[in-house]
This record gives sequence, C-alpha cells and structure tokens, in this order.
Amino acid sequence: MAYKDLRGWLEKMDEMNELVRINGAHWNLEAGAVTALAGNRMVLFDEFPGYPPGYRVLASSSRDKKERFFVTANWSTEAEGLALTRAWLDRLREFKPVPPKWVDSGPIKENIIRGDDVDVLRFPVPIRHEKEAGRYIGTGHTVILKDPDTGRINLGTYRMQVHDGKTLGIHASEGKDGRIILDRYKELGKPCPIVAMVGIDPATFFASIAHCVHLGDVTELDFLGWLKGQPEEIFAGEFTGLPILANAEIAIEGEIPPDKLRMEGPFAEWVGYCQPREFPFVNVKTIYHRNDPILTVALGEGSRPPGKAGLRSDFRTAAMIWDQMERAGVRGIKGVASNSRRLIVVSIKNMYAGQSRQAGLIASQCHAGAYGNAWVIVVDEDIDPNNTTDVLWAVLMRTEPKRALQVLEYCWASHLIIQDPSYVQKADYAMRPEKATYMSRVIIDACKPLEWAPSWHEDVHIKPELKVQALKKWGDILGSGPTPGDRSVVGGGGGAV
Repeated sequence: MAYKDLRGWLEKMDEMNELVRINGAHWNLEAGAVTALAGNRMVLFDEFPGYPPGYRVLASSSRDKKERFFVTANWSTEAEGLALTRAWLDRLREFKPVPPKWVDSGPIKENIIRGDDVDVLRFPVPIRHEKEAGRYIGTGHTVILKDPDTGRINLGTYRMQVHDGKTLGIHASEGKDGRIILDRYKELGKPCPIVAMVGIDPATFFASIAHCVHLGDVTELDFLGWLKGQPEEIFAGEFTGLPILANAEIAIEGEIPPDKLRMEGPFAEWVGYCQPREFPFVNVKTIYHRNDPILTVALGEGSRPPGKAGLRSDFRTAAMIWDQMERAGVRGIKGVASNSRRLIVVSIKNMYAGQSRQAGLIASQCHAGAYGNAWVIVVDEDIDPNNTTDVLWAVLMRTEPKRALQVLEYCWASHLIIQDPSYVQKADYAMRPEKATYMSRVIIDACKPLEWAPSWHEDVHIKPELKVQALKKWGDILGSGPTPGDRSVVGGGGGAV
C-alpha cells in the first residue's frame, strides 16, 4: 500500500524495526556521533536541549538499505547483485509521468511564520562535524526552483548553511540544474525565488538526486508521483508562487539576490571537507511547518569507507547509467556498477573493435555518470562489475597500460569534487575562473583485445563440477570449500597465495 508522507513511511519503518528513537541528544555534534554509532539504522531524535518536545530530527534516511528503498519505491524484487541492478533498470523503463495535483491546503500549513517572526533556528538544526562552518539545515532536503525562460520546475539537493535565523547559504555545484537556473537569474539581474523543503519523505529526496534526464515537459515531480504510486499534492507558495509539497514537514520560502555573495563552508562532504568559498544566499520570507515537525538531515557520515556508501555499488545509480548508455547506442552491456560516483565499472560482450572504448567514453559522459566520476573501467562479460577483486584482476592481468588507459581533459566537475587545487586553467588573457571548473577522467579498457587468439592467456580455473565431486568425498575435512570462480585459490609461479 502506498504511503502519502514521511509519517506514513516511518510507520512502515517501525514495522520493519528499522528505526531507533533517541531523546535528549544535543544538536551540537552529539546527534552526529549517535547516528554514526547507529550504523545502518535511522535515528529519530526528539527532546533536544533548548527546544520543545516534538521538534524532531530524522537522521540519515538517505542511507538506504534496499529493503527500505523497496518501501520508498513501492516496488520489490528477490534479485541480488547484478540482477538487482537489472531489475531496477527494467522498472525504470516502465516509467510513466504522474503529474502533481494542485490543492488549496495541506498539513504543512498548520503553522505559517512570516515577517519578523521568521527564524529557521526554531528547528533543532544540527552541527554535524567539528570543522564545519556552522549549522546546516539543508542536507537531506530538496530545493524547488523555476527556470525563468522555460518555466520548468526543478527539484535538486543543494546544501544549505544557516547564516542566521533569516538567511541561508546555498551551494549549487557547477553544471547542476539549480546552478544553471541561479546563473540565469543573475544574468537577468533578478532575484531568484526559491523553496527549500527540509522535512521530506525519502521518495522526494531520491527524485531530487536521481539525475533524471529531461525529456519534454517531464519534471522530477512527475517522477516522484510515479515513484510513490500517486500524484504528489502541491500548493502555490504565498511569496514565490512555486509549488510546495502539501504533506511535507517543513518548507522555507525566500529569494536569492542576483548580485550578492556570502562565505559558505567548510562543509564535510563525501570527498572530505570542502573549503570555504563565496556563494549565493537566501533571504527567508516564509516558513511553513506541521505540528511536531520533523527535520530530515544526513548525519554521522565520514568521507572514508563505509562513508556515504563506501565502495559498494549503488544499484539505483548504476541502473540510471546503464539506461542512459543504452539510449546513447552502446550495445552488449551486461552490467554496470557505480562506486561512490568516483568509479564506474561496465561489463560488456565485446563484439567489435572500438566497442569497449565507446562504452567507457559514454559511461564517463552520460548525465548520470559524469558528475563526480574520475575512473571508468570496462571489462569483459565474464567479469562481475560488482566484484572489485575480479575487476582489479582484469585490470592487472588483461591490460597493457599504454594501450588500456585514456585520459580525458576538461570534463564536468565542481570545486566540491576536484582533488587537485592547482588544477586551475591559466592564460595570458582575461578569464572568469568562477565560470569554469574542469577535471580529468581516466578510461581503463580492461577487455581482452579482439585480435587476441582465444588461447592467449586463457583463464586457469577448476571446473565447479569437479569441486562438487571433491567436496562429496572430503567435505567433512575441507568444509564448504572456496566459492566457485574465486581466483584467489589459483596459485601462480610467483609464490604462495
């Protein structure tokens, strides 16, 4: 049965024993430490010092286990591993837009704060990490903007720092839809209307970060309705006129001046602490919230594994990349893995000269794969892209480095993800460095070249049926034995394994 809002989703999480409740934690660092200790469980905080009971924080609802995502997406499968990615890809291809439904009111209108009474610190906004610039209200949220030229509505997640009770910083990275819209308002010399939904259900968050390709008039709101199995109810904000989700927990309306900046950061991102830089800011005009509101945030995450997702592939991102590659004409894809965005692995049936290089190039540049990516590895169909040991084996044993590596320059990047601070374009003529941030990509073609004879460096392995036969005879001594296909049990001439 579909859920309507975050509270309905949390009821299902309670039934699944996925929720931990903590009362009395402090918003200053302590809540983050508690969340880190909770592991993969979500934490619902209440009774913060200095705040009335009922002003709650849901931490790390974005850290999805697949069972939780099945509830979020009103979908499920028994598939595992690569088959799970394939199943979600098939589900994505069933997408049909479910437009939102305009309404006059909703639970989020239970409290409306305007004018001098506006103060975003009426909510227990946490300080997440000790070196951050302050309290961040936008980490598990969605921002709603409108393209001034086309009228298209965009949902995106762009972090938001609390400068004071009436002012929020906003960090929209280069190339993101939100940044393009902000830049356009700046060109026009007009303030940019904005709504920040800072208390949302996980489906809204997923729609906000899913890197959907813009096709026609379809928006993230249409994707959200399809994901939840029912139209999302929205009403027009009284200050901006932008759509506000009627059943969400907290919404903030305001505008972004076109010609003013404030220092934002440092902030603990998935790549490590980001350095402070000047960014636009939001002048808050109106706040909407439900009684006993729930602020949704990301807490307790570090930049090293397990970090935001460690080096474990996210089947949802992998399926998006797979879909966009096939739509671009890449043939023979057998699997895709996306590891913390930095590494993409593509497995293909290599059928013609140049196919593996084509796959690597398009994986590195398609919309879902391009942002944050640094490495793409293309392997043959006998390699599971989710098995990092097998992928590394293919790189080590099936490549000649000079032939296998291709470096691409001037690719999509942002200051958020760039690793080399000296990687700034220099020239003898006038430049606008704030307009251009690039980074390189590496494509590793770890497929066996088609001109190799099948007998050249043919794999050495023991047939699974022979292992089964041996286990029948000596299983009581050997135990369960190695996993079929485990290359670590095959010794080499170089010494012990």
